[in-house]
Amino acid sequence: MNKFKVLIADSSPSVRHFIKYSLQDHFPHVEFEVATNGKNIKKRIENTHYDIVLYDREMPMLQGDELLEWLRHHETLKNIAFIMISGNTDQSSLKRAIKLGADAYLIKPLLMDPLVSKVREIFARFERDKFDRRRHERIKCQGGISFKFSSGQNRGKLINISMGGVLGLFDRESPLPHILEKVEVCVETEGNKGIINMEGEIIRIQVIDTFAGPQHIQFAVKFIKEISAEQKRKLAELVASFKP
Repeated sequence: MNKFKVLIADSSPSVRHFIKYSLQDHFPHVEFEVATNGKNIKKRIENTHYDIVLYDREMPMLQGDELLEWLRHHETLKNIAFIMISGNTDQSSLKRAIKLGADAYLIKPLLMDPLVSKVREIFARFERDKFDRRRHERIKCQGGISFKFSSGQNRGKLINISMGGVLGLFDRESPLPHILEKVEVCVETEGNKGIINMEGEIIRIQVIDTFAGPQHIQFAVKFIKEISAEQKRKLAELVASFKP
């Protein structure tokens, strides 16, 4: 499974570093590249698949408006997400960027929360467009669920399952995967209805508040599409076994 890739292009080293390290803390499984000016930037975007471009509107050698206009008229690159960064607070600049097709317009000096929020929104949109688990009927069920991931493994409670993925509840004090991280999912259902192992990707994380505080976290996982016919058959049988 290919990583999401983000290009951070700003003439200021401090801005580049702030964006990169802020996003790395929240999206550790996303690949980040940087650019210091607009030289050859069009060729670079054409030769490398970027999912999001964060670009300085006042970038030397190729300003943001020009790059965005080129991008939105490009036959194969027009759907790349584009976040404009600028020190210009003028409303006409904002309106022009949005009219040209910017997904967001962030004002310098940048703040971490709005930056992370905008990037998270775009990744969430990617997941909705790419594969919407809601298209599949979710069946409530009881059983166990475990994740194996890069930094460890954890076991939790199964909440529901569908042909598209699963929802599980985990103790927040245990090792946990990150958003967009690839995981190996093992579902063990009550009543010995079946055990199934699938590969998936974390698409949503939600803290569950209780009277004692936020002790648990729900993880929504979408199964990867590239599963064998035999896996698909077993999954369909398991899901069907829970239907009334």
